Amino acid sequence: MHVRSYLIGLASIILAACHPSSPKPTGCSLPDNGWLFLGNTPYTLNTRVEAAPGPASFCLVTDLSLMGEPEVVFSADATVAPDSTLTVELGNLEPGFYQVRLRDSIRFNIGIRPEDVLSLPDAQPDFDAFWEQTFAELETIPLEPEWVEIPEFSNEIRTTYDVTYPSLGGATAGCSICIPNAPGKYPVYIQYMGYGAPTFRFDPSGNPDRIDVLVSVRGQGIFKKASESWVSQGIESKETYYYRGAFCDVKRAVEFVASLEKADTDKIVAMGESQGGAFTAIAAAVDKRIKVASLAVPFLGDYPDYAKIVYWPVHEVFAEADRLEIPREDLFRTLSYFDVKNFAPRITCPVIMAFGLQDPTCPPHTNFSIYNNLGTRDKRFVCVPTCGHAMWEEAAWPPVRDAFLSEKL
Repeated sequence: MHVRSYLIGLASIILAACHPSSPKPTGCSLPDNGWLFLGNTPYTLNTRVEAAPGPASFCLVTDLSLMGEPEVVFSADATVAPDSTLTVELGNLEPGFYQVRLRDSIRFNIGIRPEDVLSLPDAQPDFDAFWEQTFAELETIPLEPEWVEIPEFSNEIRTTYDVTYPSLGGATAGCSICIPNAPGKYPVYIQYMGYGAPTFRFDPSGNPDRIDVLVSVRGQGIFKKASESWVSQGIESKETYYYRGAFCDVKRAVEFVASLEKADTDKIVAMGESQGGAFTAIAAAVDKRIKVASLAVPFLGDYPDYAKIVYWPVHEVFAEADRLEIPREDLFRTLSYFDVKNFAPRITCPVIMAFGLQDPTCPPHTNFSIYNNLGTRDKRFVCVPTCGHAMWEEAAWPPVRDAFLSEKL
């Protein structure tokens, strides 16, 4: 979803420029002229809009107020120039993300010093004990993978298999794996899937010098039978919540690839987008065999603030909690065990994160609730200012991601 999805009527945004006043820290913007300010104040917004020239109302609203009464932090009388340029002196703004509202027709987001956005972990005192017990339970279940060759996606270079194995609670998890036929040890690229995303097959000739793995957690991927909501399943307790089992499936995938004779266990990559980005973070947090991680528009970060910015997915969880008569305080306590920002301090491998400044599904604040709490100092973020949630459609992202992963391996 791109910026045009945020516009009302026929108006649309054309990317121009905004100018940070000091060198960038660890991040970058693709292209490097978006609405992301990385330097010190004061800030100036300079962009073009498809709107009639002349006077225009202009205001900034905090992202954390979008689901309630909008909090206006800046307003001004602006003018759209004859060449459609809009220039507004924003002055001093606190770190965070804001929605621009120009007249009644244009909405888009800007970001101010995202690495200074605070979203502190809220893990419960027994967070570590809960997950240690959960993974100890998982370890009592033999891996016992079952392999089925997929001839139509195999050739003399690599062979593709569907693999299933048992996981926590007797559920079945698995993956599609494409393995080089030649003897030797190979890097492993584990890809975790987005929420309800369709499966795909790897080209057996595509990456002949590595093992590619596409993970399916319980009920999703190759196990998906119908449209289903997982985010609210079992929300009545931390023991029954869907993501307790799903996070075990994430870990089990790493255990599986590490058991492969041809796997170079010093070169295991985890990568994913949206829910897959969240799963990638979980994998890196709970299994140090992950050597480098790529998170794009990661899901499941900072549930309390999530609910203040966008409607889905937290309000789907709210609806189920209301049906079960679970108080909000109890609900958020349960969700804190599955909040990726609470796993982030345990991630010590190099990380690259991509986000779309206009994301209506996994908004930038929730992405940085993960990024800013990472335990590693070897990290970088990439912003596509006009992108919404569909980072996988952005041609500029994969080359940057792949270069980072290759460098770290």
